[in-house]
Amino acid sequence: MLIKDVDIVTEETVLHDGYIVIENGRIKDFGRAEAAPAGGVSLAGLIVMPGFIDTHVHGTKGDDFSDANPQANNRISENLVKEGVSGFLATTTTMSEEDVLRALEALAESSSPGAKNLGIHLEGPFINAKFKGAQNESHIQKGDMETFKRLQKAARGLIRIITLAPEVQDEAFLEALAREDVIISMGHSDAKAADVKKALSLGISRVTHCFNAMRGIHHRDLGLAGMALAHDEIMAEVIADNIHLAPDTLRLLEKTKGADGITLVSDAIRAKGLEDGTYSLGGLDVVVRDGVARLTDGALAGSTLRMDEALANMKKAADATLPALARMLSLNPAKTLGIADETGSIAIGKAADLVFLDDGLAVKKTMVDGQIVFDQ
Repeated sequence: MLIKDVDIVTEETVLHDGYIVIENGRIKDFGRAEAAPAGGVSLAGLIVMPGFIDTHVHGTKGDDFSDANPQANNRISENLVKEGVSGFLATTTTMSEEDVLRALEALAESSSPGAKNLGIHLEGPFINAKFKGAQNESHIQKGDMETFKRLQKAARGLIRIITLAPEVQDEAFLEALAREDVIISMGHSDAKAADVKKALSLGISRVTHCFNAMRGIHHRDLGLAGMALAHDEIMAEVIADNIHLAPDTLRLLEKTKGADGITLVSDAIRAKGLEDGTYSLGGLDVVVRDGVARLTDGALAGSTLRMDEALANMKKAADATLPALARMLSLNPAKTLGIADETGSIAIGKAADLVFLDDGLAVKKTMVDGQIVFDQ
């Protein structure tokens, strides 16, 4: 397949009026128009970016990964491609262990016919009740390896990220978990600077939905939010919906962390793509008004954010370039998951996981492994 007359967003630049050759699901070649082979399909006016990778998404269009329903999981996969997502981490929430086990088993049985399920993000239950956010406090527990191993067995090894509060965990548990093939992300946490420094010494260097559900900045103790800004090695997960974080905060994050220190996520729940109303998240009632999801006590409860909206919001708030945004949306999560040699940017030999957008950044087509899976 030869695609021509498109603007190609690489890790560092935009190739205007370019071409891409796709063969056997991979990018065989790309470049400027003057070097293009003969023939092909013209998609003039479209921008090509690497497919977005959402490492924190609970659901969409009425379905939730915590429902323990393989068919619903597959529907989520099919719906995510409509917003340019080519890969995702199915994210669970804090529930009873029995419910989490059922959700993990169902995810292991799902086929992901649209966007690729790259693994599971276990959000909770090893968090701090003080910053529980929209997590069910009755099921919050202290971490232990026996519980984690039961969960990972049910998931058939698919758990790739686990969000926890390091300050309420035993050091032995953190050390043992750090040796597993899983990424630890600090979140729903009251961690002080000293707690974060200890976590960094164990190789824990990621933060879940930065600034949200965590200790904020104080000039005598930066807390988890401030430490995320101060330490370049910390990858900050960011919900760019202009609700969880004000546009000026998005701008601050881009200025302090740079494009290589931010991973944009949706944290979307089943209400995404549906009308305002009352929904459920981990057994809790969530009321959505004007697209904003909150618990009945007013706490934010995930989002209704599309990933293409996150792209547009971050671009406007931070005046970010498309190559910078491609790193935040695709390359950085791929690096975190250890799959950047396979996907996450437009490069020869990588999977043809691509999103085609118009000049208003609306998704027109999504490609996964060289196959068009969404075409508006």
